[in-house]
Amino acid sequence: MDINVYPIREISDDKIKQMIRGNKSFVLDNIDRTSFSDATSTVEKLIESEGLKCRVYTKGRAAAMGAAAIPISPTVIGGWAAGLFIAAHNIATWDPDYEVAKNIATGSLTITYKK
Repeated sequence: MDINVYPIREISDDKIKQMIRGNKSFVLDNIDRTSFSDATSTVEKLIESEGLKCRVYTKGRAAAMGAAAIPISPTVIGGWAAGLFIAAHNIATWDPDYEVAKNIATGSLTITYKK
C-alpha cells in the first residue's frame, strides 16, 4: 500500500476531507510537538464530520504491556494496567472506519482507512 506523506503546514482541511471522502490512508508530517494535540483533534473532527468513526492511539502503546514481563511489581502492575486500558479503549472504539496513530517522537500522524 502506497501512503502519501503531507507536511502539516502544506495541506488544507479541505484536502484532508477530500482524502477522507475517498477512503484514503495518508500521513501528516512535521507536526510541532506543541500543536500535536490540536492537529490530532482537528483530524478526528474532520473524520467524524463525514459520519465516520475513528480510533486515536499512540504508536508503540503495546510496548507498555511488555513491562509486565519485567519481574518487579511496579512494572508488572503498570504493564497489566496498560493492557487493560488498551483493551477497554479498543472496545469503546469498536470497528472504526479510520485509525489515527500519533507518533510524537517523529512528529507525525498516520491516518489509516480500515474498512
